Amino acid sequence: MKKSKTNTVAHEEIALVTTQLNKDVMMSVLIVSLTVNLFVLIGWVALQVTSAYDAQVASFLFTR
Repeated sequence: MKKSKTNTVAHEEIALVTTQLNKDVMMSVLIVSLTVNLFVLIGWVALQVTSAYDAQVASFLFTR
């Protein structure tokens, strides 16, 4: 009987760890996505606002 309680506790701990891992992965993906989107937005705004540096900004952002 005690063995099944320990086994149940272990399964609950695994479920909690898995849930926390899923949340951590989701948050890290969202942070990376937000960072990339902000970079693209800032580049787009820079291209829209300034006309003197269009070629330089475009080559910096969109070349390999």
